[in-house]
Amino acid sequence: MKPIHPSKKLLSRKFAKYLRTFSKVLDRYITNPDEENIHDMRVVIRRLQAIQRVLPKKIRKSRIMREFYKNAKEIFRINTQIRDFDIICMKLEGKNQPQLSQIIDSIKNRRKEQLDVGHKVAIAARKLPVPRLRQVEIAEPRLRKRYRKVVLGLVNEIKRNIPIVIGNDKKIDEIHKLRKDFKKLRYSIELMADESDSLQSVKKLKKIQDELGMIHDSDIFLEHLWKIQPARVLSSIISAEVLEREKRYQRFVRVFRKEKIDPMKMVS
Repeated sequence: MKPIHPSKKLLSRKFAKYLRTFSKVLDRYITNPDEENIHDMRVVIRRLQAIQRVLPKKIRKSRIMREFYKNAKEIFRINTQIRDFDIICMKLEGKNQPQLSQIIDSIKNRRKEQLDVGHKVAIAARKLPVPRLRQVEIAEPRLRKRYRKVVLGLVNEIKRNIPIVIGNDKKIDEIHKLRKDFKKLRYSIELMADESDSLQSVKKLKKIQDELGMIHDSDIFLEHLWKIQPARVLSSIISAEVLEREKRYQRFVRVFRKEKIDPMKMVS
């Protein structure tokens, strides 16, 4: 694979594109915060954050940029919680057990509370100045240096956690961290990718990320159930989810080994 060379032209073009998408999704989210718009909101914020990580410090720390990204981060945090509630409700509703209705209603009430908070934050985002990224403000050598630092940092974290995760399915924090780092690396490569080999790396990373995501969904579900007062009906659900998680973990290991992913080769 050819080395990925950051381009300020490509970066500024994608930043403008993602800002337009963010604006459109924000309007849809304010009007109708359904599952699709919540998903689209989280994706576009991730893409904007990928740009933020590689921006020169002077631009990254400017007041307008800081305020914009602070608000976007809060929107992302709120919608991640909403998405987690949706996962828990979906799994519980799939059990078709009437005795779970009280638990499900409680989760839906908490979801509604988060939606109300998210709506207020989204309205506030509408009033913020829109940041701009001018090519003249970016020095290509500094951009390249910053990009490489960010990407290699992610690669090193992934390489450090892979042996831990592959060898122990109980390392929940490390699995969660690995999933997030694979996701960040994917969006970082996607940010500068305009060749088929780079795009192929993005596809591989997404495949692994999706496998880790399903394990994470199980962990979210189990964590919530373990916090509830012990109940006979929950014990069987927990046992079934633990078994499902084990299958998902084994599938992740098989897929990872089959894909033979070496993060360093994707960026070197």
